[in-house]
Amino acid sequence: MKNRRTRWYRSLALRLLFIFWALLSVTAASGYLLAVWNKPKAELKPLEPEIYQTLQPLLSDALTFHSLQPGRLIAGDYRVAAQLSVQGSEKLLMDEMLRVSHGSTLLRMLGQESPQQIPLDERLLMGPFELDGNKILVTKPLGIEEQVDRERLEAESTRARILTLMVGSGLLAVLLGIWLIRPIRRMILAMREVADGSATPELKRLPKRGDEIGELARALSQGAVDLATSRDAQRRLLSDVSHELRSPMARMQVALDLADCNEDDPNWQQLRRDTERLSVIIERILSLSRLENGLVDLNHESLDSGELVQQLINDMCYQHPEVRERLLRHGSNWPVIDTDPELLRLVLENIVRNALHYTEDNVELSCDDYGKGCHIRIRDHGPGVDESTISKLFVPFYRGDPARHHKAGVGLGLALSHRAAAVLGGELKAHNHSEGGLEVVLDLPKSQPEQKE
Repeated sequence: MKNRRTRWYRSLALRLLFIFWALLSVTAASGYLLAVWNKPKAELKPLEPEIYQTLQPLLSDALTFHSLQPGRLIAGDYRVAAQLSVQGSEKLLMDEMLRVSHGSTLLRMLGQESPQQIPLDERLLMGPFELDGNKILVTKPLGIEEQVDRERLEAESTRARILTLMVGSGLLAVLLGIWLIRPIRRMILAMREVADGSATPELKRLPKRGDEIGELARALSQGAVDLATSRDAQRRLLSDVSHELRSPMARMQVALDLADCNEDDPNWQQLRRDTERLSVIIERILSLSRLENGLVDLNHESLDSGELVQQLINDMCYQHPEVRERLLRHGSNWPVIDTDPELLRLVLENIVRNALHYTEDNVELSCDDYGKGCHIRIRDHGPGVDESTISKLFVPFYRGDPARHHKAGVGLGLALSHRAAAVLGGELKAHNHSEGGLEVVLDLPKSQPEQKE
């Protein structure tokens, strides 16, 4: 697959910056528009009779009426807001502050046929009051009830704006989240398909994208193909090695058995030991490779773990009678578990043989049942292992500390047990026992999940 790099103008980071900028801009613009849209609109109402009765005597005198100028107090808190005269050089006069903020409202009020009232900010605008064709507008501070009504309307408007902004921004955030999360979830599912062995994970149209997500999808697709190719090549190699190495080794062992040689000949004995050792190494390498490549089919059975351990001890004592007194099984309440008996036996046998190989004292097997699983413990009574090397015990071809024993093993037994334990859904750990010796603990579930095809 051709490796296409992301152009800067298709960068996902650039797109995200633009989206967030657009989101902020849309939110701010919508807030402004909603503020204008939901702003309480003042409505004209007929002038209250009490106000008309208060002002009418003062404005009925022609001399007093013509002397009134914008900004002048008439009586109490009543102040002239605008004046429209039929004579003079300046026919229209307005209060400067009101002209700037509410000029259109003043003109609209002057055009009314009868006195009206309308709230303006903190004041009440009234008029027009007319005498001989001349008109004036009057203002007064809002009363307590009028202020309460105005604050109530503003609070309702504010709540409506906040709710609308929250709903709108929440919807945009959800859409943005879906746009970002969908390709990521698709690639998570594709990675799971690759982990299950698929060479063609379902990525839909993601590899055709021109941003970083498309580049990642293309790399994932190519990696899945490379991984499948490598896995197939490794499996073919295992098959070839299994045939090309095991068959000659079997013939060599048969030839040694049929050879007319003196069994006391040290050269013949050395040849036989080396042949057996090489056969064990080949078998363990192949077994480890099969486990690591998932080529082992589990055969689930319900079995008594205590009986399996006891059978293992009996078989080892039959093969090597000298270890009969050294192998000890403790406890009688060993749990019944659902697992592969052969693979479990492989795990335990490698650990026990390793303990017998490196120590001269007893090897104890015990079990702790903790409900959903159990801990099978194998403890020797040797000198233990240096803390710095415990983590290396399960590394393939790592050989035990020569200070513990003069013999050297193959270095695959514990690695094979560690991998087999993982295939069984368990975990293998090792630590130095507080009373001396090395203890290996197999944490194994009582029930096994079904193996994936």
